[in-house]
Amino acid sequence: MSSSTPKDKARLRNEIGAHLEDFPHQLLALESAMARFGEDFELGVFKRAFEKKTGISAYNDVQAVERAFGRVQNYIAQLSLSGCRLAGLPLPKKHEGEYARAVEALREAGTIDAQLCRQLKRAQKARAAIEHDYVRLSAGRVHQAVGLVADAAPRFIGAYASWIKPHLQ
Repeated sequence: MSSSTPKDKARLRNEIGAHLEDFPHQLLALESAMARFGEDFELGVFKRAFEKKTGISAYNDVQAVERAFGRVQNYIAQLSLSGCRLAGLPLPKKHEGEYARAVEALREAGTIDAQLCRQLKRAQKARAAIEHDYVRLSAGRVHQAVGLVADAAPRFIGAYASWIKPHLQ
């Protein structure tokens, strides 16, 4: 899965560097949006806003959480795929999407542990449901997905940044 040309590797290094630089801001945006629903991102408060029971302003706060969640999850996915490409890690031959196979490759390389790998895969499935099946989604499912990403993101970025650093030289 390695990039074939020096130009490809330079592009990947630049892309990864930009995502790593911006990641803390995106995570802070998620945490800030979550804080609008109480110190511990309270499900009941989120659910009432999600169900449009507390007005449009509160519903807009739900939208901010969902947008920040999607952005952080997309950054994790992009970093995973680009890192595997840059490092030449082969994606396992599994009946899963490219992102799931990339985090599995990171697990096999020892970059992330099995628990974090499972958590990231679950979060990606939830992100897809939020984007494609929103009308039938429950507040609880969205709340759970956001919590998964908020918990996993700092652990992922710490492990990933240490692992990718030599490849960015």
